[in-house]
Amino acid sequence: MKALLEALGNPEKDLKVLHIAGTNGKGSTAVMTASILEEAGYTAGLYISPHLEDECERVQIWDGTHHLIDQVEFDALKAKAKEASPDATVFEIYTAAAYMYFAEKRPDYVVLETGLGGRLDSTNTIEKPLVSVITQVGLDHTAELGSTIFKIAREKAGIIKEGVPVVSQTEDMNVGNILRRTAEEKGCRFIDASSMLDKYRGLDLAMKGAHQLRNAATAAEAVMAAGIEVSDEAIENGLENAVLPGRFEILGGGDGEPYFIVDGSHNPDAIEALIDTFGAFSHTNKIKRTMVIFGCMKDKNSTRMVQYLTGGLRGCTFAAAAVGYGRAESPERIAGLFSASGRGCYICDDVEDAYRTAMNGNYQCILVTGSIYLAGEMRTLYLQEH
Repeated sequence: MKALLEALGNPEKDLKVLHIAGTNGKGSTAVMTASILEEAGYTAGLYISPHLEDECERVQIWDGTHHLIDQVEFDALKAKAKEASPDATVFEIYTAAAYMYFAEKRPDYVVLETGLGGRLDSTNTIEKPLVSVITQVGLDHTAELGSTIFKIAREKAGIIKEGVPVVSQTEDMNVGNILRRTAEEKGCRFIDASSMLDKYRGLDLAMKGAHQLRNAATAAEAVMAAGIEVSDEAIENGLENAVLPGRFEILGGGDGEPYFIVDGSHNPDAIEALIDTFGAFSHTNKIKRTMVIFGCMKDKNSTRMVQYLTGGLRGCTFAAAAVGYGRAESPERIAGLFSASGRGCYICDDVEDAYRTAMNGNYQCILVTGSIYLAGEMRTLYLQEH
């Protein structure tokens, strides 16, 4: 990646970056951070992954318009990166293209989300960010990052740079100790956002769920730790207005129509948070009949996710859907996991089959989860009809 950037003239070298890593919550935190900066009157570049429906979602400018990179321009920048390094990975190409785009558009700040891990991630080519942010750390991508929480935490800590302030929200004591120790070794100020939640409890966040309060606190503390001048009003408005599609996103419902919710939870920790959020939502809206459409990738801990869903969501009907993606787990195997947990499960040939099965049923709510790819495909189908 460094060789690729050097061949491109190091477009990243003058960017003012807020760098965000973590297992869960980094996308939401990134969007909240960009939203605060925008409310404060700054222009923010935003780089996130994966995309939900359109690859251009990965590269955005927040200046009151929230516009995505133009597809033609994105294709040209990707081609330029590919020409400079024919063997580069897809994510390396995306990252290099984003750097070139931001170098050209010159936003005041860039909010940069890692793709995988931290230490060896393509985004870790930023040598001196304004702040290093690490959200929730859990067991995910274990084949690449390590099979224990300690190994994964060390990979995430790899984004910490000499003298750059570190903001973390982890409540795991072991993870916290690793991050604190790394920060101390590198002479960094360490800010624990999880101890500051009371400052933000009064906010009416558009993004629902108790976990979003942690993300909100992390985003606000990150902007301040970066030394960026923002008012309390900008922080409040930025956090309350921030929305990231596909994160417990309620697309429609009410007036006789079932609620339709898409959620990209793709590992056991995220599913646990989803169960809490949905529990509160269903209680408030007196929902008794829900269909849960679940699909995931083969490299995820699908067994644990299904166990959490069957144990935490009572009175639900389940359906397994095959996502249109190469790493997708088969619906037959997913249905077998539900059966092993003592629950029945519809087997759907594809996403559209699952969508029709749900919409033709007598349900008050349809909840789609297990994969950001599944959430994206379902979101597209629903919005085409509504």
